[in-house]
Amino acid sequence: MRRRGFTLIEAIIAVVVLALLVPTSVAMMADAASSRAQSLAITRATWLAAAVMEQIIADVNSDEVTLGFGALESPETYLETPLTGLYARMEPVASFYEELGIEYEVSIGELVSADGTVSGDADENVYRYVQVEVTWRDRRSGTERVLPLGCLLTDLTP
Repeated sequence: MRRRGFTLIEAIIAVVVLALLVPTSVAMMADAASSRAQSLAITRATWLAAAVMEQIIADVNSDEVTLGFGALESPETYLETPLTGLYARMEPVASFYEELGIEYEVSIGELVSADGTVSGDADENVYRYVQVEVTWRDRRSGTERVLPLGCLLTDLTP
């Protein structure tokens, strides 16, 4: 009568093969999870940067007295005024990202020409370079990551 089952040699070979494959597979899965988390953080940072930049563009094109392109002349007032400044108005959106360790900062440059440099002709200096810089800490390496998004803005009203 022949028994069905594994021999001792077959069982040992199976254990050795599993012992070699499982740690490698686990390491690959951990690396994939880390890469996925990093991709998600970059995506979230991009969403935040785009949301802030879209709000700034909307403000520049606004007819409201306290907004418009002229509001960028005083970056501190435009950004930090309680209740009406950009940071205060973006709080409902930004708070979600801040809970995830993602923060942003806006910088508004001086008047420049279309090529981004200050021209000797004041009539050519009708643009401002606005940059949204989003930062977060990479969970895998612990290093700070930065995503800059910049745009030249001007007054389109005649």
